[in-house]
Amino acid sequence: MNSGHQPAAPGHRDEDPAWSFGSFPGLDGDPGTWSKTSPAPGAPLPRFRPSLTLERTRFTARLPDTSTVTVDVDHVAGLASLYRGARHVQTAEMPVRFACGADRIDVAASRYGMERIHLVGADGSRRRLDPAPGTPEYWRARLSRRHPGLGRALAVAAIVVPLANLTLIAPRLLATITQVPWWADHFAPFVSPIHPPAWANTALTITAGLAGVERALTFRHHRLLDAATDGMTG
Repeated sequence: MNSGHQPAAPGHRDEDPAWSFGSFPGLDGDPGTWSKTSPAPGAPLPRFRPSLTLERTRFTARLPDTSTVTVDVDHVAGLASLYRGARHVQTAEMPVRFACGADRIDVAASRYGMERIHLVGADGSRRRLDPAPGTPEYWRARLSRRHPGLGRALAVAAIVVPLANLTLIAPRLLATITQVPWWADHFAPFVSPIHPPAWANTALTITAGLAGVERALTFRHHRLLDAATDGMTG
């Protein structure tokens, strides 16, 4: 397996990547840069392909020694690749800690996106890496900068939606629990008053998944909400 999807090389323009036909599979050239094996030590960092944003992401940071590190994440394979100075150093399964001299980079992903992507200094300080241009995290942060009101509304919805789902799930979960033989032998089973139609269940599942993605893109993880989202979409 590989970490296929790789970060933008240092010196890459900080402008938004061009979205054109050249960005889609089979049309953006460099056919050999996205091999299915782990990059060899010292392999160059391929440019980021926006066509793979649903599968991959990448982050960059400048180390105290002024060198640039890039972490390329392959969500499908569960792998993270470290590049330093635009050259491949290591690929490993997540969660992983990449040593960078006296510092380290902690990388962990959830079902919906990144949980941790932090540079941890020798003094214990923590700093999240910056999303590379063209990645989903980059576009989400850009939306908040350009439209702060919309960004806040999405952030609130990502919390309200799973909480609303929980209030609908709880009665049905309780009804299921009270059907077990031991409970039924001692107590009357609980009958849920909520029986949403199939289309409503589908809508709840979709909105729960979208809320999970929103929290992941903005690094707002919450154990209870994420567990509820997994329960809705699992």
